[in-house]
Amino acid sequence: MSVKISLKTCKFKDAKFLMNVYNSAVKGGFYNSTKMVVLKDHNKWLKLKLKSKSSKIYIGYKNKKKFGYVRFDKLKNNIFEVSIGNDTKFYGKKLGTAMLRISIKKFINRYKPKKITSTVKKSNIRSQRCFLINNFKLVKFNKKKHVGINKINT
Repeated sequence: MSVKISLKTCKFKDAKFLMNVYNSAVKGGFYNSTKMVVLKDHNKWLKLKLKSKSSKIYIGYKNKKKFGYVRFDKLKNNIFEVSIGNDTKFYGKKLGTAMLRISIKKFINRYKPKKITSTVKKSNIRSQRCFLINNFKLVKFNKKKHVGINKINT
């Protein structure tokens, strides 16, 4: 049986899934934040993100089962920052790499960004690899714990 990966635009009904993926990554030390979020606060944040013209969130599906998300946030001058998160049950299966590739292609075709950037923890080698496989370039270390990664040729 072949694996089918697809993307859907995030809806409010995805709130609990997004929060759980985020909190798992915080707990695992993969994100800059060390603070877990509660559903009430997360729901307020998500409502704002879904209404915003400066943000786009995609949910990744493997054979119709949610496994992760990709979020694009506009910084300035048509430059976007991308963030990615996977359900822990799907770690190590290269689904995040495929989800990032598909979402970037979809995002570029629709929004025509000038540049896409991301900041990844220096210790998060899996995430760094995911971005590098998707043609991002390591550009600098900003602080001792983080790596800046840019996709220059969109």
